[in-house]
Amino acid sequence: MELIVPAEGARLDRAAPGGTDLSLSDFAYGQIVDLMLSGKLQAGAVLQERKLAEMLNISRTPVREALGRLEAEQLVTRRHGRMLFVADVSIEAYVSILDMRRILEVEAAGRATGRLTVDKATAVEQAIDELLKVIEITPAHHWAVDEMVHGTIAEAAGNPLVVSTIRDLRRRTHIFNTSRIPHRLLPGASEHLGLLHAVSGNDPETSRQLMGQHLDNVRDAIIDHILGRRRS
Repeated sequence: MELIVPAEGARLDRAAPGGTDLSLSDFAYGQIVDLMLSGKLQAGAVLQERKLAEMLNISRTPVREALGRLEAEQLVTRRHGRMLFVADVSIEAYVSILDMRRILEVEAAGRATGRLTVDKATAVEQAIDELLKVIEITPAHHWAVDEMVHGTIAEAAGNPLVVSTIRDLRRRTHIFNTSRIPHRLLPGASEHLGLLHAVSGNDPETSRQLMGQHLDNVRDAIIDHILGRRRS
């Protein structure tokens, strides 16, 4: 698949949805992801630093950094040792990843119930409260708090392999942060607080139920976003 270079003089916006200027690496990352989600860069398409840099009107270094992030998140794959290709980012692929997350994280929430210390729960709740006080929340800040919530619950379940697997699966859906589904920020924070309260209690089934509902809401938001991008 050939990349389509914008017409001469075309300007690509570097502003994040919240109004914060992005670094060139973040900008390149976001633009490439949007091309993938919209279907303009389909599974199997070759990714060339030079052409992407020309299209985005930036140097190759931030493009290389962005591609490195995408490779770590398994959104692009390397063949024959060096050529990068777009991996499968179909709705079905994301639903499968989220389904696996649901299986693991629902059970982890149940097992963590009664094992999460008050100090750890309080620290995570404070991080959520502080996040909501920030006027312009960056995706990195949101991700850090989100990782704290899910990671703390997974760790309390007591199985290191489950912790590392959940972390890997979460990285593969990391592109769906507040820059793409901003409407999930407040509901997500409320769901996280409810989860922490449940896991700090003594009813494993309530913890499982709340985790399942939370991940179902995340799944629905991701599907709506992908479908919206492909209709536009």
